[in-house]
Amino acid sequence: MKSLLLTGAVALVFAFSTHTVAHAEVQPGATYVALGDSGAATTGAVDLDVAAPLRCVRSTANAPKLVAERLGLALDDRTCSSAKIPDLYGSQGAGIGPQFDALGPATRIVTLHMGANDAAMTEFILGHCHAGALGAGCAAEADPQWDNRIDAISPAYGAALAEITRRAPAATVFVDGWPTYLTNTSCPAMLGLLPADAAYIQSKFERLNTVVARAAAEHGAVYIDTVAASREFGMCADPAVRWFDPIRPCSPITPPWRAIGASRS
Repeated sequence: MKSLLLTGAVALVFAFSTHTVAHAEVQPGATYVALGDSGAATTGAVDLDVAAPLRCVRSTANAPKLVAERLGLALDDRTCSSAKIPDLYGSQGAGIGPQFDALGPATRIVTLHMGANDAAMTEFILGHCHAGALGAGCAAEADPQWDNRIDAISPAYGAALAEITRRAPAATVFVDGWPTYLTNTSCPAMLGLLPADAAYIQSKFERLNTVVARAAAEHGAVYIDTVAASREFGMCADPAVRWFDPIRPCSPITPPWRAIGASRS
């Protein structure tokens, strides 16, 4: 499963991370470990990192790399598309080690962008909301299981933050939330998504933000809120200014299956 966060999000997360990390008084050269799913790996980007496991579809211009370059930090980027919280502890597939293996006493910064796949966000959006556009829509026929799936990640997410602190006791941990993808409008590029459903989908990402922000506060991590700053740059914004690509992009983005020379699965 792939997160909806694409190339345009880099500028936003980079701006917030730079501001927050600077105030943590981290010295250049410190060890920075990036943990996360496609929202941090930046699935679908033209700048495919061929040195990374191809299954991770990691970009050479994702937020962790831009932050590390800007601040002069030594980076171990473990972000990987389709990752879930258990993949922090165990292998996600052949050639992909547990993301937590990068942590240690020398680690000084950790960023974590994780949880959307555990909450089945893409499954609900594509299978319920986009399919629902043919009928009443997902806002009109709300599925309580979506909220349940989002809320259910809380214990595992909190445990992961505690494990980060245990493995990297000297690190400042930053939890990266989800931005504003959609408002109360839709657009042709969203392939028939109803305006009410667009707002409904966004409300679920903000519920997910609430879950991870609460866990961050409980475990001494810094939560990076990207909702307000991204409101004018969502999927239905003008292609010249938007930070995220919709279901049908107007700008050329290399599909992951084409970039790695594999057939689409």
